[in-house]
Amino acid sequence: MVVNIDDIETVAVIGSGQMGRGIGAVAALAGYDVYLNDIEEEPLEEAKEEIEWSYGKAVENDAATEEETATALDRITFTTDFEGAVSNAEFVTEAAVEQQSIKEDIFEDLDDAAPEEAILATNTSGLNITELAEVTDRPEQVIGTHWFNPPMLMELVEVIMTEYTPAGVADTGEAIVESFDRTPIRCR
Repeated sequence: MVVNIDDIETVAVIGSGQMGRGIGAVAALAGYDVYLNDIEEEPLEEAKEEIEWSYGKAVENDAATEEETATALDRITFTTDFEGAVSNAEFVTEAAVEQQSIKEDIFEDLDDAAPEEAILATNTSGLNITELAEVTDRPEQVIGTHWFNPPMLMELVEVIMTEYTPAGVADTGEAIVESFDRTPIRCR
């Protein structure tokens, strides 16, 4: 059984670069527990500094309060432990480098480590999401969520279906984007 929006409490983001840290920051500000994962500590340290800066700008611009951003920062776990990051996540977004083979390797690992009901998403603007879905044993639970840069400021997020994605999974993808206070655009 696939998770629905009411069951999503924990979001994992794989990759802490510009897009990953932005997605993680938005998810935490929306009230989700977030695991931001990368393969090394240094990018995670940079991600934390950038998120703190982004949250500071949000406070300066009256988009959030200091209390809201402090609480959101406390919701983010920065970790190099891939399995620990995804083992309890109901929604996982991969935001690694834009290279098909690397994303496929990550999706194979996600398939093994993430809960069986979790939705697995990729942040990509041009790679083949159906091929990513096909490296898993749950292709019907894979979607694209293409965020525009920078995620903290950009309103739109494309929710991309593969040839395997049922409407209900895409609906949940749209619902989580809306819960992040963003506007989803469904694409095929």
